[in-house]
Amino acid sequence: MAAEYAYLAIWLAGMFGIIGIVIGAVARFAIYDSLSHDEQFVWLRRIPTEARKK
Repeated sequence: MAAEYAYLAIWLAGMFGIIGIVIGAVARFAIYDSLSHDEQFVWLRRIPTEARKK
């Protein structure tokens, strides 16, 4: 029975580790994503400065 608890603990630690890595990657993407990058590479146009939110 103790071996099963050890396997469960290892699986849970691994699962939460993978989830943490994914959440960290998404957070990093959201932090470093910028409007200027989107304008340059995604939309291929500029947004007028008066239309931007401040």
